[in-house]
Amino acid sequence: MKTSYRWLVTATVVLIILSNLTEGFIEPIAYVLKMDSRSVWEWIAGAASLVFTFFVARFINQEFIHGYVEQTIEAKVPQLIGTITSGVVIFIGCCLILSFVFGRNISTLLAALAGSAALLGFALKDFAVALFAGIILNLEKSFQVGDKVRIGDKQGTVDQITWRNTILHTDDRVITIPNVRIMNEAIQNLSTAANVTLRSVELTIDYDLSVESVERILYAGVLGATGFKQEKPPNIFARKMTQDGILYEVQYFITNKTDGLKADHAVIKNILDSMRRSDISVALPRHGVVEGLNRSKISNRSSDLFHLIQQVRLFRNFSDPLCLEIMGLLVTHRFPAGARVLHLGEIRNSLFIVAEGSVRQQGLNQDNQTQDEFFVSTEFFGRRSLVACLPHSADVFAETPTLIYELQQSALQILIRNKPEIVDALANNLAQIRWVESQQNTLEDRQNTDSLEHFISSYRGQIEANYDVAPMVTHGVSTP
Repeated sequence: MKTSYRWLVTATVVLIILSNLTEGFIEPIAYVLKMDSRSVWEWIAGAASLVFTFFVARFINQEFIHGYVEQTIEAKVPQLIGTITSGVVIFIGCCLILSFVFGRNISTLLAALAGSAALLGFALKDFAVALFAGIILNLEKSFQVGDKVRIGDKQGTVDQITWRNTILHTDDRVITIPNVRIMNEAIQNLSTAANVTLRSVELTIDYDLSVESVERILYAGVLGATGFKQEKPPNIFARKMTQDGILYEVQYFITNKTDGLKADHAVIKNILDSMRRSDISVALPRHGVVEGLNRSKISNRSSDLFHLIQQVRLFRNFSDPLCLEIMGLLVTHRFPAGARVLHLGEIRNSLFIVAEGSVRQQGLNQDNQTQDEFFVSTEFFGRRSLVACLPHSADVFAETPTLIYELQQSALQILIRNKPEIVDALANNLAQIRWVESQQNTLEDRQNTDSLEHFISSYRGQIEANYDVAPMVTHGVSTP
């Protein structure tokens, strides 16, 4: 229960209990104040009813209007609506208190309310029309934030949709179009085809993870979702800086509208798996936290790369100092969408780690047929070239704008020279990866560790042979 609710409920319960303590509380108070006990009871009962009214008004405003209603229509409800609703609830509660608790005649007050409502309705008539138009636009979802649209003779990218206006961005200006006008204009969505449906998921993540890191993790989570067809790459937006963390919106596009719920399930499931592998979780509410305590630091680019290295399976269980040393040896590459990262047969003894975006590896399978394999954030390719010093066996292309870190042979040679025990650690991790890829994930396969030991010995031998490592230096050494 939220802190504000807790105090209101506590005050209501206490006042109700006091209103029932006639001999133990009401009569002594009446004697001290020289008042009638009935009057004392009325004031206590009225206070209890008023506090309860405030509780109901707040609950309706925050949980129903700005909670349930917003989730149902998938749009923000203007604060004015919640404020007016809360005011109406409080007014009705006050009328009931005056009538039933204090026994007052409220007919005059109701007449004044009717007159005030008429004046308020006249004053807000333009707002009401705009509000109605905004409701229709938000429910129809003819376009979404980020879409390129043409509304009448105006064209631009949708930056914001409020309940009164729609804001478009062009290359040189910002255009604000009243929703009332949009109702009478032709709308063309230039970003979304007729058979493409936009879906979205929102979640809040702590400030201690940089936006780049969260984008990478969420992007990988959406791309890895299966069971439905995605029309184009997803969009990740940092929407708002809240008290609990940064609110992110994940937008993805599906071809078949009937797959909406199935797509939501698959995307949420895979995002959670991606976050779990990265050892992060959604932000917990910080309401009531003492100022200065449990404050999260803002992550910088260095910590983002450090977290990336920790998430790569090849470096699993590596110590923090070793991850920092690896971080200092990586070479940064950025590729635009469609660029070639590697050529088939290229001699380049390096490992490539995907930090942002997605890459496609195009090679031949055992039947000499073309086979595509995709790599997203925290995944890597080129391990045969790094460990066995073999030419690359496939062409690699950037599917999206991509950030890639390269671990070169010379860098690995430095690591092995400084920390020889890394050989066993790499051999074990490489073997684990290869073993999982070669198994059918049955209980019998998992219990058969002979092939795993074979892979470990094979990788250890390759590293020792290609990096001039004495066998007796590495054997039996635990993971760094």
